[in-house]
Amino acid sequence: MFTSPLMLSLFMGVSAPSQMCPPPEDVEGRCIELTVGALAEMHEVQLSPGLVTTFVFDSDVRPDGMTLEDSGRFEVAELGKHTLALMPVENPRSEKPGALTVCFADDAAPACVSFRLLMHPVMAERQVRVLRHPRSASSLEAELRRTHEENDRLHAELARLNAGRDAPLGLAGMLVSGVADERGMSCVPGDTVQPLGSVLITAEFSTCRTSKRAIVRVRVRNNSETPWTAHGAKLVGPKGEAWRGSVWPEEPIPPSTLVDLFIEARVEDVRTEGPFVLKLWEANGSRTVRLGRVAFPVLGTGTAF
Repeated sequence: MFTSPLMLSLFMGVSAPSQMCPPPEDVEGRCIELTVGALAEMHEVQLSPGLVTTFVFDSDVRPDGMTLEDSGRFEVAELGKHTLALMPVENPRSEKPGALTVCFADDAAPACVSFRLLMHPVMAERQVRVLRHPRSASSLEAELRRTHEENDRLHAELARLNAGRDAPLGLAGMLVSGVADERGMSCVPGDTVQPLGSVLITAEFSTCRTSKRAIVRVRVRNNSETPWTAHGAKLVGPKGEAWRGSVWPEEPIPPSTLVDLFIEARVEDVRTEGPFVLKLWEANGSRTVRLGRVAFPVLGTGTAF
């Protein structure tokens, strides 16, 4: 009804746990690989009133496995064995983000996948394909524990290095201190379109690249009634690949205040242009900020740093 029979037949035939997302140009819509690192992650999906977004899963979904927050905001919410169709009503009572959880029929991990549903007046992701890589629960828990311990160690070390500094380390520090500016490296301006209901309102942003580093400079205004403090950042690519980054400054942003945030991540592939989604979160993780359509300049093979 909402997806061509050919595409549905192709998607339904995908059952191997090792299936990977194809290149973006070879698949209709968006593809998410649900792996060990995505167990607690909420995948953000953009919806729009009157437009259908179809989720396609490569694993069987439990018949009672859908939890949809404020389901009255949706004119269509049809769950099948491998698919879910969602369409927000034309005049929603609220434009705030919603939550969706879908759980699978078997006992493997990850048992469920969660989505944060962002409303946009005119644009929607029409198709979201979810490929699941099952792992045993004990293996998953052990790897997650090691990852959290390493992240905590690195964050503590970065905080120690930055203590007492007026500028961050790395290329972001060169930009903040004025030793370099965006005219001296490969940089491009960004598109400030963003979903409604965001904690931070983006006034402008730009991205810079070297062969080993990616930098995002984003000017934001705190749109909430309480201070917001950046604690961590992550760039998520079109295939679900992710790079964690450092954020400066790690100081509270008062309500209605404009601040320049600098996010720097180490990336290895000189050909990686995106588009990416930039995710910023607070220490307690309760208020996450998402900036989509983040693209980086195309670098030549001769770029050395």
